[in-house]
Amino acid sequence: MADVETDVAAGQPRKRTFKKFSYRGVDLDSLLDMSTDELVKLFNARPRRRFQRGLKRKPMALIKKLRKAVGISVPFQLLVT
Repeated sequence: MADVETDVAAGQPRKRTFKKFSYRGVDLDSLLDMSTDELVKLFNARPRRRFQRGLKRKPMALIKKLRKAVGISVPFQLLVT
């Protein structure tokens, strides 16, 4: 407890801890590496049906943009914005 008070008094910034993102027990890195077919298996019934019927032009364009953005981003950049 005394260490924390001295750090605050000295003006040193505290280390930030980021919540590790996971979806249904699968962490973010694994989700990004998954193919669409593997990812669909994690979804509930409604999204699974939508993917089974196929995505139209607008949703598919959004997914492509997201994959491109994640591919070129630095770690934790997505959490800040």
